[in-house]
Amino acid sequence: RDRSVSRGLGDVYKRQMYLINSMKSYSIENIRIQDILLISICILLFLNRAVPIDYSSIWRVTVLCLIYTCIRIMPKRQCYCLLYIVCIWGITEVIISTLQKVNYLESNHHDFGITGTFGNPGPLGGLLAVCWIVSIFFIYENIQNKHRILTLSFCMIACFILYGLLLSGSRAGWTAALVGSMIFLWQWLKRKHTIKVKPTLLKSGFLLIITVFIISIYFIRRDSADGRLLIWYNTIKMIEDYPLFGIGTGGWQANYMLYQAEYFLQATNSPYTLLADNIFYTYNEFLYITAEQGIVGLVVVSWLFYALFSYKEKNNTDHCLKSALTTFLVFSFFSYPGQVFPLEILFISIIGMMKSKTIKVFTISILAKYIVRSIASISIICISIWSYHIYHKTFTTIIRIVDKNKISEEAHSQLSTLYPLFCYNPQLMYIYSKSSLEDYPLNTKPQILQTAARIAPNSELYIKMGDFWKQKRDYAQAEACYQTAAAMTPHHITPSYKLFQLYIDKGNINAAIDMGNYLLKQPIKKKGTKALRMEAEILEFLHKEKNIKKTQ
Repeated sequence: RDRSVSRGLGDVYKRQMYLINSMKSYSIENIRIQDILLISICILLFLNRAVPIDYSSIWRVTVLCLIYTCIRIMPKRQCYCLLYIVCIWGITEVIISTLQKVNYLESNHHDFGITGTFGNPGPLGGLLAVCWIVSIFFIYENIQNKHRILTLSFCMIACFILYGLLLSGSRAGWTAALVGSMIFLWQWLKRKHTIKVKPTLLKSGFLLIITVFIISIYFIRRDSADGRLLIWYNTIKMIEDYPLFGIGTGGWQANYMLYQAEYFLQATNSPYTLLADNIFYTYNEFLYITAEQGIVGLVVVSWLFYALFSYKEKNNTDHCLKSALTTFLVFSFFSYPGQVFPLEILFISIIGMMKSKTIKVFTISILAKYIVRSIASISIICISIWSYHIYHKTFTTIIRIVDKNKISEEAHSQLSTLYPLFCYNPQLMYIYSKSSLEDYPLNTKPQILQTAARIAPNSELYIKMGDFWKQKRDYAQAEACYQTAAAMTPHHITPSYKLFQLYIDKGNINAAIDMGNYLLKQPIKKKGTKALRMEAEILEFLHKEKNIKKTQ
């Protein structure tokens, strides 16, 4: 009997060891709602397009996909380390900003003294707002763990990041940091069950503070805020025209300035006349998504955020990530983080670290898992390198042309070869169209200008197109281009001055006189030497014509 019992126990032990060994050769994987929704968003962006795919920008998408995948499959304890990296990133930006403040380093924008490593102080403020929330989280964590030295260290880091945030002057960043801090405080009070006032009253108090703060910072730079209202108004008009599926990927930038021109043609006495400029961003990512992908796209994106926020928190890290994502989304209401690659990396990293409901669990052999991951990673990396090579080669060639103000045969040959691969990149085509076109073949000039105007129109491009058609003596097309440019930016004197010169060249003296009188009454935001010279020429012409009429 003892032998049979021991034999039976041995069989059970062997079965358990067999199961353990077999499990070692398999991996348990899960698919979450956020994975499906992100794939849906990518498909929507790929299929629903107004502008064809830009091969020189594919590297940005592939790098983001690679980062998200790596974070998703990374052990959660290592994801915690990413929050330290975010904190270090913020400290580095504040150090650079401080050096720019004392004029030791130059900023990346001629109008702003402090930008960090960004091209504008706005994105700097958005990054530091998120870093501020992360630093508060580490203070909270170390208070709980009773690490006094670390608590004091992170208090100093939080103050340093807050100093950088104030230094940036980003009102969107300040608002995002305030809202994120209140969300963090609210969640902490709920978890600790220390709320002694009614939750409704506390929420109302938070809402009142945020409202008063937003109204207050509106008056800090009122013109800038009103300029954003103009952009939002025209974007809403675009949404009204394409409500369900939107105008398509790339469609906002390809059409916004035309909507702005239409607005000023209808509202000739608009208070926004002096605020209009060449616009490249919506300053509201949710309006941008709705304009390009319609209500369908907005619903999918909203579903993604709902899935992330509705997932029940299990630890302090989840709490921190929700507060950080809230901060990022508030910043997105007033800025353009979706157009700034470092902020896109920050956003996708936060999404990757967060959790949503699991919809599918499956097992896969370790060998198959590594084969699939290797093939996918190698493919993505190869595509990224190929796309970035196109972007980098094109960018450096165009910048070389701009610096020398002349194109060589070698540069022209390179750009002609690469042109089909970068011709739908708004940034590259904008710089390309601003480069010296005098040395280009005559049939190449309109192609470059028209393609650039088709994907990112602005008054400068329409002025250049008007100059081209005027040179070709096609006065009708030149006049149409100048009129569109003048409607886009009514307070810019150059488009109307070009019309004035065109009428003189055509011999239409009456139209030239009318345009001259209009120019002298036209409101101009900044009167520089160029504007004064134009006005002097117009006055001389009008005086000359007046004397001619008197002699007649």
